[in-house]
Amino acid sequence: MESVYLISSNSYRLLEEELSKIIGKNPYSSFDLNATKMDDILEEASYFSLFDEKKYMVVKNANIFGSSKKKSSEEETTSKKDDKLLKYLEEPNNNTILIFTINSKIDSKKKICKTIKERYKLIQLDDLKPKEIYNKLEKSLKEDGYKCDYDTLYYIINNSQNNYDLAMNEIDKIKLYYGKGCNIKHEDVANIISRNIEDNNFKFIDTIISKNIKESFKIYDDLMLQRVEPIMLMSMLAKEIRNTLLVKKLMLKKNKKEIMNTLGINYEFQIDKLINNSYSFKESELEGYLVLLCDLDYKIKRGKISNKLALEMFILNICK
Repeated sequence: MESVYLISSNSYRLLEEELSKIIGKNPYSSFDLNATKMDDILEEASYFSLFDEKKYMVVKNANIFGSSKKKSSEEETTSKKDDKLLKYLEEPNNNTILIFTINSKIDSKKKICKTIKERYKLIQLDDLKPKEIYNKLEKSLKEDGYKCDYDTLYYIINNSQNNYDLAMNEIDKIKLYYGKGCNIKHEDVANIISRNIEDNNFKFIDTIISKNIKESFKIYDDLMLQRVEPIMLMSMLAKEIRNTLLVKKLMLKKNKKEIMNTLGINYEFQIDKLINNSYSFKESELEGYLVLLCDLDYKIKRGKISNKLALEMFILNICK
């Protein structure tokens, strides 16, 4: 067994599965590099056990191994982390199994990545192909006594956009629905699992506009599993709010058909929804939300806030 591992994957599930293979049933300590200093992690790794036992340490969000898109001051801080880790890698504590995980691709040009690849264990997990996802879903169901036909399993995979994390999330929902091992019915699955990404995007916007905070965050979690970009969702929100504001203003001067022509809206149900939404807001509220979205977009581009946190803040603001 190696004393240092680096595991990279776009899938949280695959990362956890790989960790289980390495750690087994042994106890381990978990650290988040976003919240814990590298100094503290390496100090803990350097301690020797009195009983000469193996100590397992998992360091998640080890983004120092990824591509850097930081500002100069943050790059300097990251460089110092690299240097400290490189020094530890020269003489690691062989009684400590130090495992770094990153939920993205590594930057193979970085010295720390090259060092781990040459001297220790680098594990890069590719996205699973549909057939591989099928095998894992089938195995998970069989282990708990469930049976599911070929077409239904592929229905889950296709509906999850071939995303392993999301597909397994749907399997978890199905198990909760049935409660115990049985034959899974296709019609039940169709009612249980989330809709496809495009439907969820629009449903997500609708739940925010209707101020349904519980449903908003439920769909938000699914969208994040599907790796939908928060920036795209914020752009869709801005468009919906802007159209709602324009409809509210235009209703004082024009009829429905004229508003549709002015805004380039082709379907009557779309204008009906905007008109209905406009009654729930004052003009000043809608203008305020647009200003807030612009401010959050500015802060994202300046590196002052993450795009996920910005979207979460906006949801809380509009649904309060």
